Amino acid sequence: MDELKISYPEDLPVSQRREEILEAIGKHQVVVIAGATGSGKTTQIPKMCLELGRTSIAHTQPRRIAARAVAERIAEELQVEMGGLVGYQVRFTDKAGADTKVKVMTDGILLNALQRDRKLSQYDTIIIDEAHERSLNIDFLLGYLKQLLPRRPDLKLIITSATIDPESFSRHFNDAPIIEV
Repeated sequence: MDELKISYPEDLPVSQRREEILEAIGKHQVVVIAGATGSGKTTQIPKMCLELGRTSIAHTQPRRIAARAVAERIAEELQVEMGGLVGYQVRFTDKAGADTKVKVMTDGILLNALQRDRKLSQYDTIIIDEAHERSLNIDFLLGYLKQLLPRRPDLKLIITSATIDPESFSRHFNDAPIIEV
C-alpha cells in the first residue's frame, strides 16, 4: 500500500486544535472532545487516531445513514476505497474488510459485538460519537466501557459530544480531560 497521506481541512476548529488533541489521546486512556456541530469532530478525529498509529478504530454513530455517510467522507478525505482502510457496518450491511482500520458503525453494532467479544479485543480505539444524544445504547456502552478500561490498558476511548454537559462524561471516566473545539 502507498504511504497514507493524512491532511486536515484548515477551516475546521478541530483541525486547529490538532496538536492538543493528539497529545491528549497519546497521554490519556479517555478523552472527551466537545464542540458544536460542524466543528469536524466526527471526520477528523479518526484520522488523528490513524496518525497516532492506532490500527483498529471502532467509530460509532447513532444512525445507519450517518454511519455510511461518515465512512464515505473519511474514505474520500484519505483518498482510499470504501471497504479498505475505511469501512462501515450497519444492520444488514457490512462494508468492511480485513484491511479496515477505521470501522464506522451504529452504536447498536458495537453493543452487539460485546456478545461475541466481552473485551472488544478486535479494537484498540473506540470513538463514541454524538454521546450527548444519550440513547439507551450509548448509556449502556459508556457504563460497560468504564468497567472494561481497567482490564484493557491498551484501549483508548474518545467520547465526542456537542457542548452539552461534557463535564458529566469527564466525571464518569475519572475526570478525563475535556478539549473544547
